[in-house]
Order: sequence, then structure tokens, then C-alpha cells
Amino acid sequence: MPLTRRLKDYLEFAASRPELFDTPPGGVRILLDPADIQSVEASVATGLVARGLSAQDAAVGLLFNDPWFYVVRDAVEFPDLSRRTHARIIDYMDHGVAALPVLEGKIVLVRHFRHATRRWMLEVPRGGVEPGQSPDAVVRAELEEEIGGLVSSVTRMGFLHGTTSLHANGAHLYFAELASVGEPQIGEGIASIEQRTVAEFEDMLIQGEILDSFTVAAYTHARLRGLL
Repeated sequence: MPLTRRLKDYLEFAASRPELFDTPPGGVRILLDPADIQSVEASVATGLVARGLSAQDAAVGLLFNDPWFYVVRDAVEFPDLSRRTHARIIDYMDHGVAALPVLEGKIVLVRHFRHATRRWMLEVPRGGVEPGQSPDAVVRAELEEEIGGLVSSVTRMGFLHGTTSLHANGAHLYFAELASVGEPQIGEGIASIEQRTVAEFEDMLIQGEILDSFTVAAYTHARLRGLL
């Protein structure tokens, strides 16, 4: 069967970004042989049609290209040798940064409106890292931009992947000591800068008022490392 333009583009993408298609021992293998891909597409399409869905949703390739991320659907083989398709989201950014800022012993949070959840979230400042940028430099810039923070010091604490079932990227986690804060970056949907004691933060976490995974992870790292 001749290759479609979509499949040719996908295979060229895989050749140009081999690190996105590696499989550690025992993992779920991405199939890159055109015959294997087309066989999986046909099998998945049959199942979709039987469920009243579109056969087009079995197509392997680069499904969507946004200025900030792209959506990829792969044909994969599981360790039991079963085969099907699996989609993922890959950012153009080289991961991101998230910092737990502290000013005079209080945790500094931003009230940020998030489009995806359609709600206000109380969270730590964070942002994306462009290829070639230093995460250490980016975290300082994000603190300055989002909260007008004057940074005294930053400590790198670790790394967190977010939604691992769908999203390929994550964020470097930092603890930041601030000398002062300024005004919120309202142009990015940040309404206010709010400070909480550790006890207040923990109570909000228990009450379900802190829902952002990067905020919870940064706080947990800081607590376990004795930084709070």
C-alpha cells in the first residue's frame, strides 16, 4: 500500500526526533515500519466503526500543529504483543519551570485563571523553557514577570512530569527566596498575589483548595528537603 503524505511526514518527524521514539526495555514499543502502522490503523479503524465512530480516528501521524505544541498519534505494541494506537501531546518548549516562592516565611501564590479548566487556580508561578535556555535563568525571569519578585536565591529541587498518560513534558521544580514582590501579570490571567503561612497552605491543601499538581509537588519537595 503506498504511503500517504501524512504517514511520510510522520516518519520524517520520527527520524528527526529519535529521542521521542525510544523505548526502554520492557516498554511500549512505537511501530515505525509502514506495513505495521497500516495494519494497526486498519485494525483500530474496524473497532471504531463497530462502535459507531469514524475510521479516520485510527490514522497515525502528526494530528495537530499548534504554535506551542503538537498532537501525535502512534501505532504501538505492548509487551503482550497486542497492538493499537496511542495519542500524546508534545510541547515545543524544552519542559518548563515551577517555583515555590517564599517571602518572610510565607508561601507566595498567584490566583491564575486557567483556560483548560475554566476556573481560577491558586498556584505557584511557572513557565516554559525555550530550547537552549537555562531553567535556572528562566525561573528567575518568570518570578519577576508574574509577580514582580525580587529573587534572593533559588534552589533546584527536582523534576515532575504532569499528565503522564497524555502529555510528554514536565517542569523543573525550584524553591525561591524573595526579597519582595510587586504587581501580578494581569495580561497572563493572574488576578492577585497571595501569601499563606505553611499551616494555612497545608489546610488549603487538605480542604481541596490547592489543585495544581506542580504546586503540590514543589511544596512537597520543599517540605521533605527542610526548606520550609
